[in-house]
Amino acid sequence: MEQFKKETGETIGRYIVTAKLQESKLLLAYSDRPLSEISNFFFFSSQSYFQNLFKRQFGITPLAYRKRHHKE
Repeated sequence: MEQFKKETGETIGRYIVTAKLQESKLLLAYSDRPLSEISNFFFFSSQSYFQNLFKRQFGITPLAYRKRHHKE
């Protein structure tokens, strides 16, 4: 684990959360799945936790992101 942090600059846990948040952007943009389903899909403990992490990471709420980037 120390080697991972040394090479990436972040912990494995943080790396995984970041990857899940990046993937959630695709579901927000290209699907009509509700936020609760996206949160569950990525195994976040709750929808509000997912929303808080998303906003902290990207500076925008998941719903606002969807409104800006949703593709029909």
